[in-house]
Amino acid sequence: MAAASAAIAVYAAYWARRTARGTFTHTAYELARTLHTDLTTGTTAHARDVLEHFRSGTRYHQPGPDGLPPTAGTQEVLEAYFALLWCFERILIGRRTLSEQQNWNDTGPAVAFLDNLLTWHLKRWAERWPTIRTALKAPGKVPDLRDHDSLNSFCDLVEEVTGPNEHTAQLRTLIQEEEDQGTGTT
Repeated sequence: MAAASAAIAVYAAYWARRTARGTFTHTAYELARTLHTDLTTGTTAHARDVLEHFRSGTRYHQPGPDGLPPTAGTQEVLEAYFALLWCFERILIGRRTLSEQQNWNDTGPAVAFLDNLLTWHLKRWAERWPTIRTALKAPGKVPDLRDHDSLNSFCDLVEEVTGPNEHTAQLRTLIQEEEDQGTGTT
C-alpha cells in the first residue's frame, strides 16, 4: 500500500509540474505576443509612422508660413520619438523577465520566438535611429534631447537580440560625447 501511495504521489507531482510548465509556457508566449503587439499597433504604430516620415523628409521638415520650423510638427516628432523608445524599453523589460526565468520555467522557446519577431524591427530601427536623432537635434528643433537612459535601453535591447553592431556603437558614442559635454542627461 505504501508503494502504491508513493507511486501516486510521484505521479501527481509529475503531473502538477507538467501542468505548471504548460501554464508557464502559455504565459511566456502570451507575453511575447503582447510585447510584439505593443510594437506594431496603436500609439506605437503611429509613432513609427511619424518617425519614418520625419526620417525620410516627407513630413515635419517644411518651414511654416512664417519661415520658421513648425513647432507643432517638432512636438509630434518628439512625442513619437519617446513613445517608440519607451516601447522598446517595455520590450527590454519583458524580454529580460522571460530570459531570467529560462532555467526554472522553461521560457527559452518563448524568448527565441520573441527574438525572431523582433529581429528585423530592431535592425531597421538601429539603422534609422542615428539619422532621426541627428535631425531632431538640428538647430530650431531639440538640441538637448535628454534621451540617454531610454536610448541606452534601446541599445541594450538591440544588442541582446541581434548582437552588437555599428549603429548601437555609434549611438553609445554619441551618448558618451554628450554626457562629457553635460547635455542629454535627465
